[in-house]
Amino acid sequence: MHLNPRADSVHLSERHAKALDDEFFLSHPAAYFASRISSLLAAERSAAVPTPVEEPEFFEALGQIETNQLLAFEGQDRRMQVAVEALSLRHQAAEALLRFMYAVTAARPKEGDAPSTWLAIADSPNALIDVVQKTVAALDADQELFMRCLFVPGTRVDEIVAAAADTAVAWMNHASSLLTGDELSVNAAHNKVKHGLAVSARGDVRIEFITTPPDELGQIPVSAFGEGKSVPIFDRPMLTYLSRPRVKPKQGLEAISLRVDVPVVLAEAWMIANVYAAMFHARAKRHFGDEMPEGVAPHPTLAIGRLPEHVIGGRPLGYREAVTLPPDGKTKPRKSGLFFYGSFIPMNVDYESKVEGVVVDG
Repeated sequence: MHLNPRADSVHLSERHAKALDDEFFLSHPAAYFASRISSLLAAERSAAVPTPVEEPEFFEALGQIETNQLLAFEGQDRRMQVAVEALSLRHQAAEALLRFMYAVTAARPKEGDAPSTWLAIADSPNALIDVVQKTVAALDADQELFMRCLFVPGTRVDEIVAAAADTAVAWMNHASSLLTGDELSVNAAHNKVKHGLAVSARGDVRIEFITTPPDELGQIPVSAFGEGKSVPIFDRPMLTYLSRPRVKPKQGLEAISLRVDVPVVLAEAWMIANVYAAMFHARAKRHFGDEMPEGVAPHPTLAIGRLPEHVIGGRPLGYREAVTLPPDGKTKPRKSGLFFYGSFIPMNVDYESKVEGVVVDG
């Protein structure tokens, strides 16, 4: 191991703590997220099937003759893969930001250990709600703490710096909502993907509100669709998962479908990662002081004024529907409905009155 710590105590010594953080702060989080975002955007634009001759080591490792069938998939499969990975990347950025903030605001080293940012992140609470609550408590107790986390020592607070801080706060809150919110339970979606891929990923479903019903032949003219005539709800990849929300009183099983607009989800990930990268550099500066190594990533240019509602806009986020009644047999299930950023529209789908139709020219 290149760190060569050579354990010499049951506690983390100051020397070992410094060596750990010396290594940790040579990471480049902004570049990492930029690389992943770029690759996913490129993958979404491409539905090409990789050819065997381009991956000789892969086939050699398998002991297989090169054949297209081993890596066969359709363009829709690629788009669904990108959608799932975009959600996972956004979640990773949000968790990276919040666990880092916890480490530099609320974490306390175990008795006998020297403080280490890297170790504080590694030892942060398993439950994200604990991470968020302890971080918020620390920030509430010190009104200047957030600014110290975001900027390097000696930064003069002017209108631009203040505006950047306000934008960063908005994205910190958005990251917190993604990790702990129980309305759409987005964190549950990530866990269902991570633990066994217990999700239904579809790219062939379109749900749209129209005012023109099918005629007596079951036909709907294509002219019934379009701006001002119909409202698309699910017109992007859709990820559906099952969740039991952690609310009181207890609810039953819910089915939640997320509308995954890949470029927008990745834009959210970038905005969150931008805040994380700034805090990472500011903490690195406090760690190294005036002896900053050349390998430390620079402080990024923080976004100003581009808030979550601007990035997400009025796009539908997802739909929630109860599958089973609450376990006590008395509590009513949460309302089914459609979620937008900052709003919820109750909606009950009348499946028993459904009719079939075919879209035709006209």
